[in-house]
Amino acid sequence: MYERIVIAGGGQAAVQAVDTLRRRGFAGELTLVGDEPWPPYQRPPLSKKYLAGALDRERLLIRAAAFFAEHAVTTHFGHQVTEIARRERKVRLDHGLVLPYDALLLATGSRPRRLLVPGSELAGVHYLRTIADADRIRAECAPGGQLVIIGGGYIGLEVAATARERGMEVTVLEMAARAHSRCSVCALRGVRARPHKRRTSRRSSRGSSRAQPSRAP
Repeated sequence: MYERIVIAGGGQAAVQAVDTLRRRGFAGELTLVGDEPWPPYQRPPLSKKYLAGALDRERLLIRAAAFFAEHAVTTHFGHQVTEIARRERKVRLDHGLVLPYDALLLATGSRPRRLLVPGSELAGVHYLRTIADADRIRAECAPGGQLVIIGGGYIGLEVAATARERGMEVTVLEMAARAHSRCSVCALRGVRARPHKRRTSRRSSRGSSRAQPSRAP
């Protein structure tokens, strides 16, 4: 019988696990560890309304901050699990705290694939996964600016549309022959592409070989 459960991860799966465990009668210790300073939040709006500045950070939250106290959950936001001792059934956090457990749930989600080309470490190269990422991107989305997006899937095209609404010139680089090639049929891709066709440049079937710093006009 489990008495102590530790959940590593601060996303949708983690908060749903908390809700399910409590609703199904688990009365033991629940601890949630998340590497971001905020409670679990919705990520899809990061490339749309939140990036556009039309949605407040608090409205991203999957559950109100009081949810965790109401469900007797000990939270460690802004920290990472750096070590798992399976035999001893303990995890160590990045600030040294050791948490014992009877069951450990890994709900860390996924991360964007890093761009491994010369220049990928330059200022102005961003990845979009977190609130902090979206804040940094929004700060550079100025009218008249230029944005290059690598990836023509849902997230890339949503960012492209948002940047266009903010008055930027946008180029989308997609390795496949068509945008949305992995997530929608050809006919639907055409319908989605038409509203932005005149405003966004798209280049396909090319890999990214080098990133270069921007130059002033």
